[in-house]
Amino acid sequence: MEMKVLIIDDEDSVQSILAAFLNRYVGERGMKCDIVSMSDPVQSLFELTSHGADYQLILLDVRIPKLSGDEIYSSLEQVNPEILGSIIFVTGYPEDLYDRMPGKTFNVLQKPFRYNSFAEKLDSLLGA
Repeated sequence: MEMKVLIIDDEDSVQSILAAFLNRYVGERGMKCDIVSMSDPVQSLFELTSHGADYQLILLDVRIPKLSGDEIYSSLEQVNPEILGSIIFVTGYPEDLYDRMPGKTFNVLQKPFRYNSFAEKLDSLLGA
């Protein structure tokens, strides 16, 4: 099975770690993975609005300059709500999300994280 993943983070180092973890994750499960990384939130939102359904997993940072992760999420609620379940917020500040969008439930991977918690989060999201 091939999985298409979109990583949205303005930090290259975080993109690299997530990509490395993803490759290890799919390798352990005998899967393949096509990873697209973006650092520009506006471009990312455009990609998700037009091609969001192509991705089985979206790893989204919360604190991004210009357009934050929760703003991207809110826009998708209007335009492409069926992909919201594929989003995992990757953040050191989960309280930001709950403060800005009270009463909602999110998939959150709190930074800093180890590979095991990353893999568990993916297993629960992907039903592996």
